[in-house]
This record gives sequence, C-alpha cells and structure tokens, in this order.
Amino acid sequence: MTEKKGEFVPSQKYMGMQVIDSKGSSVGSVKDVGVNVVERKINLIVATRAGSDIQIPWDDIQSVVDVVLLRKEIELPKMPTVTQAPVPPPPPPPTSCRNCGTPVIATARFCPKCGTKLK
Repeated sequence: MTEKKGEFVPSQKYMGMQVIDSKGSSVGSVKDVGVNVVERKINLIVATRAGSDIQIPWDDIQSVVDVVLLRKEIELPKMPTVTQAPVPPPPPPPTSCRNCGTPVIATARFCPKCGTKLK
C-alpha cells in the first residue's frame, strides 16, 4: 500500500491484513478499524491467533504495506489447552446367528435364542 502523504485510505484496505510485531511474530489479522471521536484516536482491532480480539493504537504501528508492522512486541494470552478424554472404541457391530438368523453381538459365544455356538 503505497499511499501518497496526506491521502485518505478506506478502512476496507486494512481488513484481513496480517499483523506482525517487532520481533517478526504473527499477532493475527485486522478485523476492523476503531475510532474514538472524543479523543481523536484510531485503533486497529485485531483478531489474534489465540482467538481473542485486541486493540492496537495507531501510534504503535510502524508501517503498513503488505502487512501491518508494529513498533513493539505483542504478548498474546496463552491459548487454553484442551484435554479431551479418550474416546472409547465403538461397540462391535451386531452379527446374526448362522443357525436361526437372530441378531447377536459380535462378542457373543452362543446365540441367545437357539443356543448355537457362534465361535
């Protein structure tokens, strides 16, 4: 984005741009531009890799060309680790008795209806 000095740039040009901090770490991408009319300040609202939104004051931006480069390092909150309980294996599929055709579970040794040995 090589805009001329003093030229206004539509906020849509910033949407989706990657935000990189001073150490070269990806912070996230631009979600929106926030304006505080009373204090006459502009912030970039950034959707972080950690899944939260942060606001970056315009004064903390070094340059905007292909990415938004920040003047300082941004420490993102740690992403919560999700531990999942082990998923039990599915039950064996039902089979049928070769003698009478009654459905039986795969681990059964005998048919519950006719008593035929299954294994």
